[in-house]
Amino acid sequence: MPCALRWPRREGAAGHAAKVAFAGPGDVLTGGPEVSSLSESEPLSQARAPAEVTETATVTPAAGDHTGGQVRRVAVASKRRPRLGLTFLVCSLMMAASLLMVVWNLQDSSLNNANTGSRYATVESLVDYGTYHIDRSRYVRTIDKYQVDGHYISSKPPTLPTLAAGVYWVYQHFTGKTIARYEGDVVRTVSFFTGGVCHILFLVYFYRLCRLLLRRRLAVLTATAGACFAYLGVGYATHINNHSTAAAFAITGLYYAVRIRQQRDARWWHWPLTGLVLGILPAIDLPGLAVSAALGLYLLTFDWKKTLLWFAPALLPGLATHLYLTYQISGSFKPFYFNGELKNYGNFYFRKPSGIDALREPKLRYAFNALLGHHGLFSMTPLYLFGAYELVRSLKTRRWLGESLVVAGTVLAFLAFFIFRTRNYGGWCVGMRWFVPIMPLLLLYFGMWVDRVRLTRLLWGAVLAAFCVSCFNVQDALTSPFQYSVWHNWLENAPNRGRVGKQFNLPKRPAPKPKAKGKAAPKAAPAAPPAVAPGAAAPAAPAASGAAGSSSEP
Repeated sequence: MPCALRWPRREGAAGHAAKVAFAGPGDVLTGGPEVSSLSESEPLSQARAPAEVTETATVTPAAGDHTGGQVRRVAVASKRRPRLGLTFLVCSLMMAASLLMVVWNLQDSSLNNANTGSRYATVESLVDYGTYHIDRSRYVRTIDKYQVDGHYISSKPPTLPTLAAGVYWVYQHFTGKTIARYEGDVVRTVSFFTGGVCHILFLVYFYRLCRLLLRRRLAVLTATAGACFAYLGVGYATHINNHSTAAAFAITGLYYAVRIRQQRDARWWHWPLTGLVLGILPAIDLPGLAVSAALGLYLLTFDWKKTLLWFAPALLPGLATHLYLTYQISGSFKPFYFNGELKNYGNFYFRKPSGIDALREPKLRYAFNALLGHHGLFSMTPLYLFGAYELVRSLKTRRWLGESLVVAGTVLAFLAFFIFRTRNYGGWCVGMRWFVPIMPLLLLYFGMWVDRVRLTRLLWGAVLAAFCVSCFNVQDALTSPFQYSVWHNWLENAPNRGRVGKQFNLPKRPAPKPKAKGKAAPKAAPAAPPAVAPGAAAPAAPAASGAAGSSSEP
């Protein structure tokens, strides 16, 4: 006789199968679940995955059963999702606060910013003039431009500006506003849907990655707090940029790759999704190819068949889009930065640069300033010192070896490339902007360090001091990431040099002199301008300082 099953109510998420430990023919199962709750003090690893729930059911004989009519208790295993805990709520509030900081400080003008102005030149030209040539754009004054067949083009990789042009086209279609007349509205909208939305993506997947790899609640909270308030990418997310955008795609790809390799509830579609994300990454930020290559090898050593079948083909849309746009604009598949023919025109700025763009420092000094000096990766965000230490220790102890090799290889590739291939620290910028895509990797290992060590009062003091220094520089970047930082000016004793945002480091003004009694001396008449011989040119005006946010090419 077939077994009759009757459940009083279903526990757990839909689709989770229940396995009956023992039930004879003709048995009817009744009863309710007995669930043990998890303590808040237990490691997150116990609450992260759907919990095993032990249910008991009473087995009674069905009608017509002749097995003796015995009543038995059997165990039924099922799964239920954990409830939203305190960690999730606190991290959600921090992420919301970080997003609010970005939205509050969104860029509203780009005419005086050479870096973003180069991208908006493409955006305006595509939507309003139907071309990638930026000759008619109001942003054509940017120094970040090349020339093709007598026409100017932006020097920036074309994928991100093309996506931003799509945002502008939709906005213009529904509002009728053009960037020429309503620059503030258009720039804020594009900044949000590029930098802002990618910042949301970054925060969500960084938090999920922390929940995947870290065991202690304290480690998840501190690492997420660092991503929300102590990571320079927060400041760059207020503008259209390739740096914080690339960081978001890198963390998303890393999350799914780790989930696949560690077999944490991985699905088949995680493979092509990882490939798609990591294919778009180098199309937006060319050095991101190091991240994609490292994670490709990471997956290849785990399951080479699925890597070749699902991961590798999914890389093609992003890479093919970049190559297609590059060829359509320049007539060559070679990236703009490495195509010397595009730089062979008379007024190419970087042939005779000025200011910080004209630096020719020894590489040893340049490396020191890029790591520990006025643009220092570790001096401006000291939290990364803890992450670097934990990364080296993980390699020595072979803890999370595969993940540590990926992170170490990516960090070293970025450091070597930009230290030896560049010479001006990225122009006017807060911190070494080219290092932003690898900053979350060091922040993740800072969380691993907190996850492993027992924090004494001394260590707590060091962490809080490092956190405060990091947060200060993030707040400086929020006023404008493309300016001389307060830290840079303070180290070189150059108050308010190249400042676009708030002037935190105003020099002390001398005390006013007391006025002399009696009548004041008459003011001297202004000096007459120098005489100019007939037919001679008038004396030139003083040279203006460089444009805010001026940048350079790698």
